[in-house]
This record gives sequence, structure tokens and C-alpha cells, in this order.
Amino acid sequence: MELYIMRHGQTADNKKHLLQGRKNIPLSNEGVEQAMQAKADLDAEGIRFDRVCASPLKRAMQTASLITGVDESDIEPIEEIIEYDFGPLEGKRVEDLGENMRAFFMDPEAYIAPDGAETYDEMFERVEEYLKRMEKEDPDERILVVAHGGTLHAMYQLLNGGPMKDMWKQTIGNCGYFIASVVDGTLSVVDRRFKEENKTLPLDSFLKK
Repeated sequence: MELYIMRHGQTADNKKHLLQGRKNIPLSNEGVEQAMQAKADLDAEGIRFDRVCASPLKRAMQTASLITGVDESDIEPIEEIIEYDFGPLEGKRVEDLGENMRAFFMDPEAYIAPDGAETYDEMFERVEEYLKRMEKEDPDERILVVAHGGTLHAMYQLLNGGPMKDMWKQTIGNCGYFIASVVDGTLSVVDRRFKEENKTLPLDSFLKK
């Protein structure tokens, strides 16, 4: 089995560095172009998918549909990989949120989720449940899985054996992805194409502080 685990294309909120979490917004024009370029790149390699899965949020479903030509109504929604729930921080500009949001990206283990928001442990737990389930799927299938910046980084850390504190150390741009496959009975990362040039995470702003 091969899982192509991809981040959705860019949205207007990505560009503005707004926390969109569960906010259900579509791709921007640039995001559509990124998805179509990803489709062209995969087509050039002769990559076809047996199944198409995505977070139920519009931006992930739209990306998966553009890449595969599968109607959104026929894409398998995966609740466990929906984006991190920011609660009362939803829609706020990241750079305006101070030291606790700096910790969210730079020191996840020190981040304190506000009331009404999801904790890192809760997010990692649901993502890990999904990965364990996929480990037992049909070994001959190639599956596209479209998720979000937060859940995608969590999946990468879990599959790559890295600690939570390092989850943002690699940049995964919009429509960047990695490939996971079962190796010696364990689902592991076997390739990565992160498209760092498309990054929209505001880490540079934090690093300059």
C-alpha cells in the first residue's frame, strides 16, 4: 500500500497568516493553480489512485477533487485528519497572538491550548488512530489522502518516529506531500516532496523575534 499524504492548496486565510482551523473556506485562485500543478506532476509520473480520501473541510475536498477528477461527493471523508481546532483563536492573525502562539510552532510541548481549543495530545491521538487503521488496509492500493498543515505535520512525525517538539522543523508547502508505505509490518515514510517554495506558515516571523 502507498499513501500519498498531501497538504491542501492555498487559501486566502493561509496567505494572510490567519488561523483557519475548522473554518470551512475554499481554495484561493492560487490554491486551485497549485492543485492543478500537483495533478500535472502526478500525471507525468503516471500516478493513479485506487482511493481518494480527504479531511471533510472544503479546501481539502476541493484539492483532492482537482487532483484526481473525482467528484467531491465521491471522496471518502476522514474526520480524524480534520485540521486542529483552535477554538477562540480561530480567524486571528498568527503574529498578533503573542508568546503562547509562538510556542505552538516553536515549542509545541510548552503550548497551552485555551479553553474551547484542542490540545496537541488530542490531535495526535486522533491522527494516530487513523494511521493505525490504514496500516491494515489493502496492501495493493495506492491512496491519496489530503489533509492540513497541522494534521499533516503530526502524521509525518508519527510515521517518521520524531518527537512532537520537532513537528514544525520541516516545511510542507501547499500541495506538498510525502509517501508512506508498510515496511516490515509498520507504516513508514518512504519518500517526500514538500514543496517548500509554497510555504505559507508564518514561522519566519517567529524566528525573527
